[in-house]
Amino acid sequence: MRHGEPITAGYAMIVRDDIPTGLSYEALVAAFERQMGRWDPYIGNLLVQQQASWQQVESAVKQMEGPHGLMIFSEVNQGEILSLQGGIKQSRLYLVGNPLIAEPILTIDRRASLYVPFRVTLYDNGSPRGAIISFDRPSSFLGALHQPALAPYGKLLDAKIYSVVRSIMM
Repeated sequence: MRHGEPITAGYAMIVRDDIPTGLSYEALVAAFERQMGRWDPYIGNLLVQQQASWQQVESAVKQMEGPHGLMIFSEVNQGEILSLQGGIKQSRLYLVGNPLIAEPILTIDRRASLYVPFRVTLYDNGSPRGAIISFDRPSSFLGALHQPALAPYGKLLDAKIYSVVRSIMM
């Protein structure tokens, strides 16, 4: 799979980017996490319990988002356990997004909850071009829902993840 090569998913084209960064796996993980905010589930639960206003939610989320308006909701260090079979495997999967962007997306089409937050993986496959950041373009997987009103949000999420990538590779 090359950078930007489409994948056919039923009748929709999902475009995945596999971007060699020139960085070691450890350096890529550190750089990626520096560019991201972190969702705090305690604060999220507190907002729900208090039946917070949307303005309060917006304020709390803005404090959690990273410099590109994205945050990590969850992280799975897949390589850690898999390395117990056959040597070191460096791979992490992240769920990335922003509730302030997800809200209008899910208002348009609840099926989009399958896609937001979206997945980003960082891995090292031994390439001399360094560790890789890989993700399906948000615009392409939201496009699979065939809702034209989702297009601006897909493009917005594309721009945000590419901004993260550019910052990492500087």
